[in-house]
Amino acid sequence: MLTMMMLAQGAADLAAHGAIHAHALADPALAAPLADMAAHHGAAAADAAHGGATLLAQAADPGAAGTAAATAPASGGGAISSEEYARRVQQLSATGNQEEQLGWLATIGRHFIGVFQKGGEVFLGFVTGIIPTLVVLMTAFYALTGMIGEERVHGLAQKAGRIALTRYTVLPVLAMFFLTNPMAYTFGTFLEEKHKPAFYDSAVSFCHPILGLFPHANAGEYFVWGGVLVALLELENRGVIPAGYHINLAIYYFIVGVVVILLRGIVTERVTRFLAQREGVTL
Repeated sequence: MLTMMMLAQGAADLAAHGAIHAHALADPALAAPLADMAAHHGAAAADAAHGGATLLAQAADPGAAGTAAATAPASGGGAISSEEYARRVQQLSATGNQEEQLGWLATIGRHFIGVFQKGGEVFLGFVTGIIPTLVVLMTAFYALTGMIGEERVHGLAQKAGRIALTRYTVLPVLAMFFLTNPMAYTFGTFLEEKHKPAFYDSAVSFCHPILGLFPHANAGEYFVWGGVLVALLELENRGVIPAGYHINLAIYYFIVGVVVILLRGIVTERVTRFLAQREGVTL
C-alpha cells in the first residue's frame, strides 16, 4: 500500500511538471529542451503506471507474484532469477524427446534394465506367494514323517527296494516326498551296493518332475517349474489355453517323470554291472 501511494504521488508530480512545461512551451527558446524532458517524463510515467498495475494485480491475487516473476523476461541480458532459469530448463526439456535425441543407446538401456525389473516383479510374486506356501508344506510333511515314525518309513523303503519295478519308482518317489532333496538319497542305505548307483540316478532325476504337484520336495530348485508356471498362468489369463491347464501339465510331468526314472534306473543298474565285471569288482 505504501508503494502504491508513492507511485500515485510520483504520477501527480509528473503531471505538475508536465503542466509547467506546457506553459513554458510558449517561449520558443525553451521548446526543444522541454520537448526532450517531456518525452523522458512520459516514459517514466508509463513505467510507473505499469508498475502500479502489477502491484494492483498482486494485491488482488497473492499467487500472481510468483507467476509474474516467472514470466517476466530478463532485462538488459543480465542475470535472471531462479524461477526464470527453471522455466527455461523446462521449455528446453519439452522441445524434444530425450529418447529420440539419444537414439539406440537409450533404447538398449531401457530394455536392459527392463529385464531386471521384470525379474524383480517375478521374484516379488514368489516372495508373497509360493515361498510361504513352501515353508508351510515342508513343515507339514516333516511333521507327518515324525508322526508316522522314521522306523516305519524306513521299513517301507526296505520293502520297496526288493524288486526293480518298485526300487526305481516307489522308492525314489517316497524318498523325495518324505525326506526331500538332498536328504532323499539316504534311502539308498537300504539297498545292496550294486543297486545304489541306479537308485541315485533315479532319485536325482525325479527332483524336477515332482515340483509341479509337491514343490516342497525340492524347494531350492523351484524356479525350474516356477518359470514354466508363470508363463502358463499368463496364457490362461489371456485365454490362449484353457483355465487350469497348468494342473494337467503338472500331472503329466509327474507321470512322465516316473516312467523316465524307471528306465534310467534299469539302464544304470546294467551299466553298473557291466563296469563292475570289466574292472573285476564285486559289488
